[in-house]
Amino acid sequence: MDTPPEERFDRITRLAQGLFGVSGASICLLGENRQYLKSFVGPLSRESERPGTFCTETIKSPKTMIVENALTDERFKQSPFVTGYPHIQFYAGCPLTGPGGTHVGVFCIIDQSPRTFSAEQQKILEDLTAIIQREMNLSWDIDNGARVQRALLPATPLAPAGYSLGTCFYPAFGLSGDFYDLGTTPSGLFRVTVGDAMGKGIGPGLVAGTVGAAFARTGWHADPSRIFEDVAENLDETLARLGSYATVFHAAIDPVTGVGRYADAGQGLSYILRADNTIERLSPTGPPLGLVPGPNWDTQTFTLDPGDAILVPTDGLLDLHGGDLGRLAAAIADLRGDVDPAAAVRELCDRRGKRVLLDDITAVLLRRDTQSA
Repeated sequence: MDTPPEERFDRITRLAQGLFGVSGASICLLGENRQYLKSFVGPLSRESERPGTFCTETIKSPKTMIVENALTDERFKQSPFVTGYPHIQFYAGCPLTGPGGTHVGVFCIIDQSPRTFSAEQQKILEDLTAIIQREMNLSWDIDNGARVQRALLPATPLAPAGYSLGTCFYPAFGLSGDFYDLGTTPSGLFRVTVGDAMGKGIGPGLVAGTVGAAFARTGWHADPSRIFEDVAENLDETLARLGSYATVFHAAIDPVTGVGRYADAGQGLSYILRADNTIERLSPTGPPLGLVPGPNWDTQTFTLDPGDAILVPTDGLLDLHGGDLGRLAAAIADLRGDVDPAAAVRELCDRRGKRVLLDDITAVLLRRDTQSA
């Protein structure tokens, strides 16, 4: 209810209007006291009260309901939708089912003149309804998967003493092909892992979960390059069968000294934001996971001095800024200063007023406080 129009549904209502030569067609969702038209064409209103509506009667039965002349039908001849706007005289509707098996809506066509409706026409209406039902089922599956994916993300831990932390996780299509993990290693280092599986949607979401779980199973004991090698040993065959790969950045930072050790499997978009307003890009240290057989990764170091920060995004952030590294660097420059990292990373990843986004966005920003020593 109350979600905006979508072309995948609007296309079907337009098609039905033309196929049947009727004045109107709609996909109607029913709440307790009102009905909401997810999609409609013709002389209909987006929302109305339920009493007296044809769709309320339709959901009482699993069958298609056909009213060839509402003026002679005892159920509807006094309905305000017959005696008043939109003056319905012909109606045909098929119920739509929710995830629990309950009827939650109707796909229907209307006209302002009585008409006959053949068995062949009824079959076409029911076929169109099946297409709508499949789209609705897919949406519910994706929404449910997205809820599970978010629930499985690690709870954002408290930043180490002397540091502050911000994160964002914005899927492009419900389920994200990105993942991240944060926490403290057994030796007391603060770890940051951010990854991006190839593609978007359900498949990459499953791959991202698999890759993230493989990193977690390492226990975070080893050097970053060794962790990548362990993950690759466990996942290379799986990724090859899937025809997929993943870019991943992993770092372990000593909160006391600010020294970090990292390995980067093809991500190449992590930055050190210096307190003196300079920006350093951390280079990849090896190929993406699953892209080439028998890969190796180097471990490199960086240091966060008081006032410095490390930003680790996925490539969706680059896409958000037009694929232009210069524009992204300029946006990153605005993060410098004393702005809270949580607010800063949300602003950097904010889609409002920008181009239509077709990629997932994930980013982690960890800043060492200026008072740290």
